[in-house]
Amino acid sequence: MSAKRLRSVIQSTAHHAVSGLCYVHPYLGSVCKKLGIESIRINLLEPNFDPELGDIPKELSLSIYALREKFYEILASEHMSQSEVQEVFVTFDFLQSKWPIECFISALDSQGKRIEAVVGFDGNSVRKKEYKKRGNHNFKQ
Repeated sequence: MSAKRLRSVIQSTAHHAVSGLCYVHPYLGSVCKKLGIESIRINLLEPNFDPELGDIPKELSLSIYALREKFYEILASEHMSQSEVQEVFVTFDFLQSKWPIECFISALDSQGKRIEAVVGFDGNSVRKKEYKKRGNHNFKQ
């Protein structure tokens, strides 16, 4: 298991998740805006939402599955198997918009090592320090 390769997978998935090629948006942002949710966490391996969203529109459900499949595709491109990853959580943060301001991904490999990445809406990586400063404390210390 290579932490470097998993970091590449996580970074690439985060970039895809905030891009116009990811169909999660604007569906997720619309639901979150309607419910007053500014930050939502998704278990990518067993898609569910925290906080719960109630009735999920078909388009959102399909797009989350598509994001999971993209993650698996990127994982395979790095010659890694699904068994090498224990968990993957994707967090999207919103500021009064249907489009996320950033995507935070946290993954745990099969050896218990946590890999994390944050990518902003503009496709640039966000430093952990800046992410924390804005009140987002998902990063492990």
